Amino acid sequence: MSESIKKELSNPNVTPSKPVLCPDDEFKALLASLDTYMPTAERGIIHTAYEYAAECHILQKRNSGEPYICHPLAVAIIVSTLKLDTPSIVAAILHDTVEDTPATLEDIEKRFGFEVRELVDGLTKINKIQFRSNEEKLAENFRKMIIAMAKDLRVILIKLCDRTHNMRTMDDMPMEKRKRIAQETLDIYAPLANRLGINGIKSELEDLCLRVLKPEIYQDIRTKIAAKKSQRLNYISDVKTVLEAELTKYGFTEMQVYGRPKHFFSIYKKMTERHLEFEDIHDLFAFRIIVKSIKDCYEALGMVHAMWKPMPGRFKDYIAMPKANLYQSLHTTVVRPNGETAEIQIRTREMHETCEYGVAAHWSYKERDKTTAVTDAQKFSWLRQIMQWQNELTDPDEFLEAVKVDLFEEELFVFTPKGDVFSLPQHATALDFAFSVHSNVGIKCIGVKINGQMSPIKKKLVSGDMVEVLTSPHQKPSKDWLNFVVTSKARNKIRSFLRSEQRDKSKKLGRELLSQELDKRHLRLDDLERSGDAAKLIKAARESTLEDVLVAIGYGRINAHDVVAKTFPAPEPKETIQEQIHRQGLDQAKPDKKSAHSSILVSGYGDVLVNLGKCCLPLPGEAIVGFITRGRGVTVHRNTCPRALDTDPARKIPVEWAKAQVEENYHRCAISMKTQEKSGVLAEVTTLLSNNGVNVHKAEAKIESGVMGLLEFEIGVRNLNHLETVITRLESLPSVISVHRKNLVKQRRLRRGRFNGAIN
Repeated sequence: MSESIKKELSNPNVTPSKPVLCPDDEFKALLASLDTYMPTAERGIIHTAYEYAAECHILQKRNSGEPYICHPLAVAIIVSTLKLDTPSIVAAILHDTVEDTPATLEDIEKRFGFEVRELVDGLTKINKIQFRSNEEKLAENFRKMIIAMAKDLRVILIKLCDRTHNMRTMDDMPMEKRKRIAQETLDIYAPLANRLGINGIKSELEDLCLRVLKPEIYQDIRTKIAAKKSQRLNYISDVKTVLEAELTKYGFTEMQVYGRPKHFFSIYKKMTERHLEFEDIHDLFAFRIIVKSIKDCYEALGMVHAMWKPMPGRFKDYIAMPKANLYQSLHTTVVRPNGETAEIQIRTREMHETCEYGVAAHWSYKERDKTTAVTDAQKFSWLRQIMQWQNELTDPDEFLEAVKVDLFEEELFVFTPKGDVFSLPQHATALDFAFSVHSNVGIKCIGVKINGQMSPIKKKLVSGDMVEVLTSPHQKPSKDWLNFVVTSKARNKIRSFLRSEQRDKSKKLGRELLSQELDKRHLRLDDLERSGDAAKLIKAARESTLEDVLVAIGYGRINAHDVVAKTFPAPEPKETIQEQIHRQGLDQAKPDKKSAHSSILVSGYGDVLVNLGKCCLPLPGEAIVGFITRGRGVTVHRNTCPRALDTDPARKIPVEWAKAQVEENYHRCAISMKTQEKSGVLAEVTTLLSNNGVNVHKAEAKIESGVMGLLEFEIGVRNLNHLETVITRLESLPSVISVHRKNLVKQRRLRRGRFNGAIN
């Protein structure tokens, strides 16, 4: 360490809020971790990186008061637990230098080489992403992060380690910022860690998020588990002893047995999904049996089932059919003689390392050449799919939706009649399967046979189904297909086909409308194309080609009269903007100032006919997008509305909430809540709604499964904050189990992260 750094850290005027860590001690801890796998000869560049980063960050402190250099060192230690290579360790130490200090990428390359520069550059770009901005910016920034990951997996691995340390040390941040970062982590980074197969980081991130977002629930689970610590340890010890004795008895010599309590978030998720209390969850522990070979895995499974009765439907073979993140293991849940259940996972040592380190196990420290790198990259086909989406999807919202649906969902496995295996997201339909086989198979699909029986194409599949697709050359996709397909490939191909078909129709209509306007000036479009004067029309319309002009006119996005008048002026009075809007049919009925429509400005004008999409019913405070609809003005959707994503981007028009009017109006939306089945619940809920200034337009109540009530309301609220406040207060009622906003038109709901907004 340089003398200047030592002098800075020994300054008596520095009075941190709590005892600070010593950077030298942190660096020694890093070296100790590297001792487990990295040759000493490669330590020189790591030591140089430490001194350089310490010099760069010398004047910086963390919120805790400790020297900032402690953070990149801690990140490097986490990276070393994944056994990543030397450039990864160096990049982890340097990852904040370019963003937070005068250091440049050129400096990094000069001192540490091009490979480290590229890693630091990728990390710098990701660090600049602010996820809690508007929806469009979120989608575009998420696209950049995914592309960086696909370019070099080490970038996202280091970023996950960075996020893990930030989550561990965020107690000194304001609560609002902690919650924002935790929700972002739960939505994006924990699912990414899961998809990359890094179970250790994924589980820790989820637990840390639960601690911030649901502190009462987290502490309750923690207290209840701690209260039975001795009982828990005895239980784990008993099961472990029995398993080891039986495995030894059956001749297993190279084996290990582990037992551990499940992670807090896993318990919380089970409680919320199954509506259970903590005391009602019995499988709080998981046991792992590590054996030598795949043959031993199945033999150990037979031994376990011979000793304890397996629970029906609780066996999964991820060895024969690995998950997309390369996870392999046998899972079974058994019932012991005393009635207690035990979840047991059986795998080889190599499978266990892949489970803990995921894709990092394929980037771990070893001699790598180009062939090895290519082979590893080919094992992650979903990354190639991401890059394909990047090329095909120009709309950032569509890209975000595609990644969330296909990247973060759990999987199911189905078969073709020939025995080929296809992996699909949960809730995928037979039509999704057809598109996964081939795009043309999906487009021409007229029916399917599932396990030999004719079935509708929208039927949801389950693991193990055998699916045969029936096709016809005369079949065309229907817009209704978008209401039930799940996979991004299917949705994108259907949209592409429909847009192409719609574009052709709009082009034909646009040519007719433009020809009518040209006829008034005794001009013919064919003559203009031959003479080259059509270029004037293209320039006037501000489009790239004549075809684009015709399509835009057909959509109603531009007006044929305006284009012709601008290109070939006639001696007639110039129309006002309002008259032009009128001719386009956007103001067929001026809305009353007290209506919801007066809350929307279209391209800066407030007297344009506007319809709020009934599919999503946007509220003030939400990001919105408008689409021109021929004969019906402008329809406004939420940015995340599936129907907005299904609408051609060429018809998009800027819209915004009119601040002067928006707070004066009530805006309709729909909510649904699950409640305990007891008398007085409806009256309790309606009273709370009334006391919170909510207009109730419609209410329905019914009983689900005989033990739970379902209440659905159409209500009027002032804005998104008003709705969120009402939902929070409804959730605080003892009789209310859960509350969520719903759509009035039935459609596939977008999922936020993986858990449908479970912690929002």
